[in-house]
Amino acid sequence: MSWNLTARDGWVKQNSESPALETGGLHSLRQILDRMPGVHWYLNTTKPAVTCFQHANFYGYLNPLRPIPIQLVDGVTLEWLYRQGERELQQAPCFDAGTTLATILCDGVNPNPALEEVCRQMDIALLRSTLAPAGVLDFLQANLAKLLSPRCNRHGVFLAVMNTGVMITGKSGIGKSEVALDLVQRGHQLIADDVVEIYRRDGPVLMGECPPSLKGHIEIRGLGIINAEKMFGPAAVMDYYELELIINLSDAKEREIENLDRLKPSLEPVDILGVEIPCLHILVAPGRNLSVLVEAAIRDHLLRKTGANSSLEFVGRHNRRMGIGGEE
Repeated sequence: MSWNLTARDGWVKQNSESPALETGGLHSLRQILDRMPGVHWYLNTTKPAVTCFQHANFYGYLNPLRPIPIQLVDGVTLEWLYRQGERELQQAPCFDAGTTLATILCDGVNPNPALEEVCRQMDIALLRSTLAPAGVLDFLQANLAKLLSPRCNRHGVFLAVMNTGVMITGKSGIGKSEVALDLVQRGHQLIADDVVEIYRRDGPVLMGECPPSLKGHIEIRGLGIINAEKMFGPAAVMDYYELELIINLSDAKEREIENLDRLKPSLEPVDILGVEIPCLHILVAPGRNLSVLVEAAIRDHLLRKTGANSSLEFVGRHNRRMGIGGEE
């Protein structure tokens, strides 16, 4: 039997939001549990874990009266399990074929034949760990929180520029990857090119990362696929980073440049997974050094976080001068 919860290796549509296990995310639940210290599998399961996301408590200690998708067996419940026969366990609410996904025995204990047979009949995974129950809970909390977080995929390039996570967006062929290549060459770090996987942490905070199959690569038209890690070294690539700013590149027409407000930045908030991220619109035109503009936008963003606003300060100073006859 197979417990492959990442069956399709494709990308979800832009703006879609769903747990990683449902959309083919970074790891399957089986791969996560395989990293648990001292793990040993007795039985596997074919059930999809996504059906269990509706439960408020995805994992916890086994409760004889209430089913939990991933249930832990500690010393007290172990004694109860050993006293039950196969028929009693089949009728126990905690072993529900529609809800229970896996039973984990803690402290390295072995299951009795009745428990193993009931899990086999109900297609419930059965495994043990040498960790104590508290250690298993800590492991699950640390490793499943990310997979159960709301997430979506966006088309763009994600980099860490001056310790700030910036996602560069725009239509295909606008030059996003070329800008990323120039920024990496200037000493900044690449996280993802073409597909950016975004998930929400508590805070609220948005984190961006790259699909494993695309990590470290940039697609440049005319050059093909470039391995940034091999070309610029391991320091040029990062696994993930917090998303703080979006820079959208768009084609510029001469009339648009003439009518552009030259005193105020084209800033507007963009909602991603319920978190508003500032988005700066930059027009692409011959003679504009986009890499320098991105770095300047990051510096201005960092200044704004400290309360400084160059545009407002300039306009205010100008208005005060105009109000007193040109003298400050």
